[in-house]
Amino acid sequence: MHKPSIRIPGRALLGTAVLGLGMLLAATGCGSGGRSSLKGKVTMGGQPVTGGRLTFAPIGSGSGIPGEPASTEVQKDGTYDVGSKGAVPGKNRVAYEAPSAEWPPGVTPKPSVAPPASPFQGATVKTSEVEVKSGANTIDIELAPGKKQ
Repeated sequence: MHKPSIRIPGRALLGTAVLGLGMLLAATGCGSGGRSSLKGKVTMGGQPVTGGRLTFAPIGSGSGIPGEPASTEVQKDGTYDVGSKGAVPGKNRVAYEAPSAEWPPGVTPKPSVAPPASPFQGATVKTSEVEVKSGANTIDIELAPGKKQ
């Protein structure tokens, strides 16, 4: 009696899997995805900015998506570090978002009263485009004060 056999071409299957994995890695990048480390200090009027958020959005040249923006918190001492995610090398547009306004410790607000505005509310980045190089980068950011309302 003849047993029917199912034959899976091992080399063809393995070759297809390797090719697919290679294409996936080429499309998404390996490890850091070609990103560069980025850190620095944020100041306004020569003084450290004590909070908020920075975003570095890559600026594309031509068609295609230049990459995902990198975003990080500004620390109490004015420093920032994009961390292990890194930023896309090339020109990046920098944006600053002021921290949320908070009541001082020990103050119990009335329900209808808004908290005081952040001292950095409305501040803008003086140089809105920066060049991120391959590898490690230290880029200090200077803010211009916002208009008082």
